Amino acid sequence: MLDLNSEKLSKVFDAHRRSDDLDELRMTYQKLTTRALGASDVPRGGELGDATRVRSYALAYRQVLLHRAIALFEGALHALLEQNSYLMVVAIRAFLETAAALGYLHNRLASLAAGSLERSRVDEDIMTLLLGTKDTQIPQGMPPKQIMTMLDYADRSVNKTIMGSKATEHAMLRESYDHLSEFAHPNFHSNSLAFDLDKTAGRFVFHSQMPQRAFAMIGYLVLAASRYVQLHDAIDGLAAPPTPTT
Repeated sequence: MLDLNSEKLSKVFDAHRRSDDLDELRMTYQKLTTRALGASDVPRGGELGDATRVRSYALAYRQVLLHRAIALFEGALHALLEQNSYLMVVAIRAFLETAAALGYLHNRLASLAAGSLERSRVDEDIMTLLLGTKDTQIPQGMPPKQIMTMLDYADRSVNKTIMGSKATEHAMLRESYDHLSEFAHPNFHSNSLAFDLDKTAGRFVFHSQMPQRAFAMIGYLVLAASRYVQLHDAIDGLAAPPTPTT
């Protein structure tokens, strides 16, 4: 487990004048880790669309994503401490992908609760999230969900459930992901993290430490991680046990 209260981490954030971000990350990390479970029960077999089956697999998949999210959160900060701009950006970008999957799950469950999706369809979507792969050697594999699609659906859930706005008013997750991709790929933004141009001498001066503009990417983790916790908690009401009939 990462020690977010270490003196070394505090000094790094203080040096970049982003101590408020570290405070926010500390609070969010505590919320993420306290929600993690060691196991999650699921039924064996069962009829497609059964309410208990949908609920059980939805909560199990939420835990799958949470364990991935925590590991990526820790990885991003470890990379920051090691002055590894590229690894940090890739980890934050992967965290956003995890938030996208969680948001897509929330959207499916919210649509089920609103009566606009059948339980069998939601059950199939959850199975696709769990088993989606392009590896044809996996016999139970299913065609995976497209990440851009999940980002768009996740933004809809963030807008409606968390921000109380119209479903398509903001595209926070999608726009953040697109911007981080510019730094994750070996193109202009990514290249610029490696050097400053000394125009007078006509040479590239390569960085030995993480530049300020790279460190600023941590802001995307601050934003995405807080939204992640909110989406995680919003699923509780949607995946509540079925009300017994009298």
